[in-house]
Amino acid sequence: MSLEKWVEYGWLRREATSPSEIKDLLGIVDRSLADSRVEAVSSDLRFIAAFGAALTLATTALRASGHRAATQAGHHVKTIESLELTVKVNPQLIQRLKTFNNKRNKSSYDVAGAVSDQELEAMVKLATELKENATAWLQKAHPELLKG
Repeated sequence: MSLEKWVEYGWLRREATSPSEIKDLLGIVDRSLADSRVEAVSSDLRFIAAFGAALTLATTALRASGHRAATQAGHHVKTIESLELTVKVNPQLIQRLKTFNNKRNKSSYDVAGAVSDQELEAMVKLATELKENATAWLQKAHPELLKG
């Protein structure tokens, strides 16, 4: 599968980006990761912030590749799945992110206190590792976008 096939299926659309947009997205990632470490806030909100960082990293990789997820049901899942085609992360990481997406939904919409300390720690670690992978990928594949 390729990003171009995803365009054909209507899951993505082509859209150019800029160094400024990539810089802004990476700023959101840094803010979200910092927020995920604020101990005065609930584990649920810290988890949501860490998940947001990971989702923004997946969005950043799509944007750097000249695409944007189509606004439709399930677009967050497609954005996560696109990491296999952009940053080339392994399918196990994508599956963990999809599981954490379900946990984020539960803690956002269904019940307070749904996130354990272990789940929070795992999500922060995963988002931090993904940031390292995505940044290295950007430096290698799209260094022109990091000059903003």
